[in-house]
Amino acid sequence: MWSQATKFKPRAIALACAAVLAGCGGGGGGSDGTLVQAVDFNYPGGMTVALPPTVATTELVATATGGGAVTFTSNTPDVCSVSGTTLSLLKAGECSVTASQAGGNGYAPASSRQLFVIPKIKSALVFRNPGSQPLDKTPVQLAATSAVGLPTSFASKTPDVCTVSGTTLTKVANGMCTITATAQGDDHYATITVDKNIPIGTATAATLTFLSGYKDADNSKEGVIGRPGNQWWCPEACDRKVSSDGRSYTYSVTWGAAPQPSDWDYNYAPQFFLFAPGLATTDLDANSGWPAGDFRPGAAGLRIDAQAALKFNLAQNTEWFSSANNQFNVELGISHFNSKDGKACHVTLKATVQPTAAAADYSIGLKDKFALGETCGLSGLDVWNELQDYAISEIKFSAVQPNGSSGYKTQFTLTGPIVFQ
Repeated sequence: MWSQATKFKPRAIALACAAVLAGCGGGGGGSDGTLVQAVDFNYPGGMTVALPPTVATTELVATATGGGAVTFTSNTPDVCSVSGTTLSLLKAGECSVTASQAGGNGYAPASSRQLFVIPKIKSALVFRNPGSQPLDKTPVQLAATSAVGLPTSFASKTPDVCTVSGTTLTKVANGMCTITATAQGDDHYATITVDKNIPIGTATAATLTFLSGYKDADNSKEGVIGRPGNQWWCPEACDRKVSSDGRSYTYSVTWGAAPQPSDWDYNYAPQFFLFAPGLATTDLDANSGWPAGDFRPGAAGLRIDAQAALKFNLAQNTEWFSSANNQFNVELGISHFNSKDGKACHVTLKATVQPTAAAADYSIGLKDKFALGETCGLSGLDVWNELQDYAISEIKFSAVQPNGSSGYKTQFTLTGPIVFQ
């Protein structure tokens, strides 16, 4: 976020000089019988620079030891101006003000000068990573937006891997392409730059670890685990267990009778939730009605940069995998909130997976396999933009249809880490 007002700090405070010093505007102090006096010029702290057409002002305060009235003059009128005791901040830069006492009543003239730096306002620059790119001749269009409308430009830090002309990126070789987006500042706003690392060809983005394993049935090594049942309800028979080495987590639900779409718990029982590193049980939203699977605004999460896929190993029990409908859903709960039905609602991204084996490694493309799930009443959302702009706070696994074959058991087993790369 950016602020419309930024405080400044002094470069030098109270560069005072007595009248006897050359060039300070004073005089006498000895031969003519006048007394030397000093001007105490307080630094006008707490000022802020404002955006045009508003001009920030503050009152100047200075006193002379001789007791006479003090006047103020701006030495940098293009940066700051003075009217009486009111200092007006016109733009960022160095503001110099002199406080003067003309002398009299036996005192010689004296002055004191303040010099301070008025910094430029810091704004935001939104530059979304376009993600991993194949090494081909297809150009990539870059886009960056200044929060305050400053002109933007792009430059390549790795011309042996990629080049930029205007907003067009050209791929040259395999490797990590580093692009700098720049929003050029002006008299009020500072220049701001943002770098993005874009994998080209065989290069891969850094690995983001969502979890590396499990502590127990309620906690991964990085976060907490939620499920319908660990708060107040469990279907007829549910079970959770962790392997002795902490690498595998198994969640299973068994019905005494075949689950039917008309059953009230049909769509809720075979699912569980994994929360992001740093997220605690206190982050679960107690206002949701059932805390598992909901988290509060501001909860922790992972931020996607150029990562291309969600990777994990998942196994299904034999009966479920062999059934007619053995698909499962993977949903990403992200930190984009909106009010829905009087409650805080977070956006979700959803992928439906057709299993390839009873136990398999999966790599689900973030751009091409995930679609918008819960939009919380918002329109115009884009999957990649949501991943760029918000954190992933939750991953949910669920059965598209609970196992309806012999035994009626629906079982998930996750083994090894869950990562984004």
